[in-house]
Amino acid sequence: FEFHGNSKYLVCLDCSAKFSIENIDLTSLPPLCIACGGVLKPDFVFFGEPIPQEAFFQSYKEARDSAVVLVIGTSGEVMPACAFPYSAKNNGAKIIEINTEPSAFTYSVSDVFIKKGAAEAMKILVHDMGFI
Repeated sequence: FEFHGNSKYLVCLDCSAKFSIENIDLTSLPPLCIACGGVLKPDFVFFGEPIPQEAFFQSYKEARDSAVVLVIGTSGEVMPACAFPYSAKNNGAKIIEINTEPSAFTYSVSDVFIKKGAAEAMKILVHDMGFI
C-alpha cells in the first residue's frame, strides 16, 4: 500500500484532479492544474496531512495479520506508521529491523536487528533465502 503516496503523480490542491507527472510541464513552477489552474503538488503525504484512509486501514490489517514484519530504515518515531510494528508484535509477529543505527524499535519490539544499510542487508537476505 502506498501509505505515504508516491511521486509518479501530481494532485491539484483546489479540485483534487490527479495527473501523471509525465504529462505536466515542470519548466514553470509551481506547476498548475490543467483542469482548474490550481497549484499541483506531488501525490505524497506531507507532515500534517492525513494518510489516505484505504492505505491506513489496509496497512494496519496487514500488520496485525503478519507473521513477520521487516522494518527498514526508519527512526520508528513518526505516527501513525510507527505503530505498525507494535501492532504486529502484539499479534505474534516476529520483527526484523534493518537500520544503520538503533531506532525506537531496536530494544523494544525488534526480534532481530541487522545493523546495515537497506540495500546491503536486503541483498544478503534475498541471497540467504535462496531467491537469487
